[in-house]
Amino acid sequence: MANRIFSLGLVASVAASPTLLKRDNTTMVYSFKDVPITSNIQYIPCYDKFTCTQLEVPLDYDDLSAGTTNIAFIKHSAPQQPAMGDIIYNPGGPGGSSIGDVPLGLPRIVALLGDSYNIVGMDPRGVNNSGPLLDCFGGKPWLRDYFINKFFFDVDPLSEASFSNYYEMTGAFGTWCTQNLNETAKYVNTPATARDMLQYAELLAESQDKPREEAKVNYYGISYGTVLGTTFAALYPDRVGKFLIDGVVDGNDYYFGNWSQGPQQADAAVESFFTLCAEAGEACAFKGNSSTAEEIKERFDGILEDLEKNPIPVTDPHYVVVPTTVTHMDFRNFLTTSLYRPATVFPILATLAAGLEKRDGRSTASVTGKGIPPTGACDYRPLGYDSTFYRQVIACNDNNHNFEITKESLTELFKYERTQSTYIGDVWSMAVIPQCRNLDISSPASQIFPGYKNVKTSTPILFAVLQNWGTAS
Repeated sequence: MANRIFSLGLVASVAASPTLLKRDNTTMVYSFKDVPITSNIQYIPCYDKFTCTQLEVPLDYDDLSAGTTNIAFIKHSAPQQPAMGDIIYNPGGPGGSSIGDVPLGLPRIVALLGDSYNIVGMDPRGVNNSGPLLDCFGGKPWLRDYFINKFFFDVDPLSEASFSNYYEMTGAFGTWCTQNLNETAKYVNTPATARDMLQYAELLAESQDKPREEAKVNYYGISYGTVLGTTFAALYPDRVGKFLIDGVVDGNDYYFGNWSQGPQQADAAVESFFTLCAEAGEACAFKGNSSTAEEIKERFDGILEDLEKNPIPVTDPHYVVVPTTVTHMDFRNFLTTSLYRPATVFPILATLAAGLEKRDGRSTASVTGKGIPPTGACDYRPLGYDSTFYRQVIACNDNNHNFEITKESLTELFKYERTQSTYIGDVWSMAVIPQCRNLDISSPASQIFPGYKNVKTSTPILFAVLQNWGTAS
């Protein structure tokens, strides 16, 4: 297994959304702009091997006067019809796009779930193809990407000045987004998405001449998708069908809003990199002369320690457009990403570490996007789907300002996370918490999660750790 992992080498990153091709003269569509928004399920052929539909749903099921929005679905049909049912899939987040993930991960999903059910990817509210639109930058995605690359993760918790600047910048972001988002943003939250899942199941039952009130949701969720799944189960226990909850997130911790428990096992995951590298031998670019995982770990830790004190300058025009530096936070950010997709990203991690050990930061700068100047509208090339801002709005709406964010409380949280993980603790607290401080959006009372309670679901739920290829925390 280790040799297979580390023989993959450097790979190009894959965009979260399927490639959109030019529409031909057939009924096949390649963009959700061409998928009608309807009040009932009307699947049409899309993306060559799938079918797509968009449902018009209430923004607030308890207040229909609030208006409606669209929820996008993509379906892989089981080979033999009628199928045993539809399984709604969520890859993680919040902000992960199922529309993008189903076509890319279908072989693995089918290998796990079998081919007796239809696999349905649903973009949750506010995510990718589903409404409401969450746009903090007024329809200018080049400004969004510039802000993400330049400022969003620009902090070194080891520097008091850097931390203070980051604290104020995250507050400014919250104020900025509040000014630019419209009223519909408050309806983007996990309880509302859970209700949309039930709406899909009821409409599906109706289309099959079955009673709506007896419809059950079949569901497979990873990482944040487990929060969505357990939220549904808590709110609608009698409507739980076949549920697989994979890579469980602490739901109470998520809704409280400080995400403090996430990195508890992160160091063990990083240590698996050292073990696999040692087993892979020369196939691992970072093995060098080390013969054991302990020796590889010692060298890896030395890289981080050196980067904390001495960032590496990068000036090679083949790798960067403007001069830049690589810091320990750049490397920790990439290390965090690698833990979600080790089979494809560990080989890249090994290559970057091998370069950094020699004080060569060119590959790290290139892979992490350092040294890329701001881009204007005329020469903008989109980076593809990015879940960063969607995650902020959804998670901040969900925590409903439960965690009081002050400079002191955030300082303590960063310190605490480092005790949870020496490798990614400095990164984890940046995921969503600081940006909630000044994001002045509040979901309606009907969409604020009341908390978990003891319930008996209509079908037992399977909790497991089966796959580690989700998209987000």
